[in-house]
Amino acid sequence: MPGKKTLLFVISRGEVIRNFVYSDIAQQLKKEYQLVFFSVFPNATLQSYLKDNCDELHELKPLQLNYSQRLLHEIMDLAHNRYLWSEAAKVRWNMRDAEATSFFQKFTRAIKKMIALPLANNRALTLLEKLDLQLSKNNKQVKCYRDKIKKIAPDLVFNASHSHSKIAYPLLQATRLQKIKTAAFLFSWDNLTSQGRVLPPHDYYLAWNEKIRQDLLNIYPGTIKANTFVSGTPQFIGHYQKENHLSSEELKKQLGLAPGEEYFLYSSGMSHHMPYEPYVVGRIADIIKTIGANYRLVVRTYAKDRHDVFDTLKAERPDIIIPEVKWERNFQTPLMDDQIFFSSLIKHCVGGINVASTISLELCMFNKPAINVGYNPPGKDIYPYNYTRFYSFDHYKPIVDSGAVQVAMDEDEMKSYLLEAIHQPEKYSKQREALINDFFEDRQGLNVAEAFVKIINGIAS
Repeated sequence: MPGKKTLLFVISRGEVIRNFVYSDIAQQLKKEYQLVFFSVFPNATLQSYLKDNCDELHELKPLQLNYSQRLLHEIMDLAHNRYLWSEAAKVRWNMRDAEATSFFQKFTRAIKKMIALPLANNRALTLLEKLDLQLSKNNKQVKCYRDKIKKIAPDLVFNASHSHSKIAYPLLQATRLQKIKTAAFLFSWDNLTSQGRVLPPHDYYLAWNEKIRQDLLNIYPGTIKANTFVSGTPQFIGHYQKENHLSSEELKKQLGLAPGEEYFLYSSGMSHHMPYEPYVVGRIADIIKTIGANYRLVVRTYAKDRHDVFDTLKAERPDIIIPEVKWERNFQTPLMDDQIFFSSLIKHCVGGINVASTISLELCMFNKPAINVGYNPPGKDIYPYNYTRFYSFDHYKPIVDSGAVQVAMDEDEMKSYLLEAIHQPEKYSKQREALINDFFEDRQGLNVAEAFVKIINGIAS
């Protein structure tokens, strides 16, 4: 459209659709820009929905790398992990060691670690990034995307999830080769200190809060501070849209709760990080039974985990309510109905239970007691895994230290916190409020959607 600049918006995962399209941020940007989506297509319905929210739609194709690129990325991941060497990075390193079980796996991992260790510094990693860019010139996908980029001629390419960029890698490298400005949203609060390197690097970054912004600057000292922004995150916009919440009566009807029954909400994690979690959940349900017959346990299973993890528990324990999580499994895409249901689950629960999850923050948003499982499954050997280790991770330790969440170190303490949630639900209200105010900061009257539009406008100008 004449007079409008062009914004190329990268949607590499279904959660990006929730964050930026369901939230109407894309619609606001469309008023300002010729908006071009390069996106995954979870299903035909969502493909049509995406088309309605942009001016031009293209599909992101599965990543194809040759052997030299795959090897380089693996070495970079190992080197970055060792360079980072946070508590989470140490655990990640040890877990990968444990997962190498055959002689061949152990041998190849040892060789790759030997190569990576001398490269575990920012200077070497920066050089490897430059080598990666040179290798990408011959990648067929990169060449194809370069042709498309030349035709579209965007003023800015916005990658809406830095941690899910593998499928977007050829497009982003093509953009860099064309010397077009790129910006990335730091998708999650833990990825910088617990996951792999931001690859490829971007010109601008948007962070949830100042701490995450500082983590970025510390880990990537070559980043220009003036090109980093605190934007908040659109991930939780739905929680504050009260018109989209179900009433307590309607929610309980959907859950199958009887009149007068109340519920605790357990939110599960990744099964390969938390072995025997259904066993832990069953025992917590047993504790709740001893508290009172009118209290039930509702389990929100982790949408990004295997879908069958809790099937046995669901079949054997009809007293535990495990509702369907309405996500499209292709590209891990939340559906609109699920956003309303999930917000309502948190809003109406007595309190929430999880293992060091982002949902602890969400419980605090609703001023609900947040209880963390700080003990391993009783009587089970889960070495080399350990539930307790999560609470020393760089991103989560400040949450524990705030006093806004309570970490139960054994089942007796779990029962005490459950009782406290029933009889003294406001006990830690001030800590919860302080945590949310500190974590998300004051945007000086701007809501999250407006903040994003303002920042992107500034970058693209």
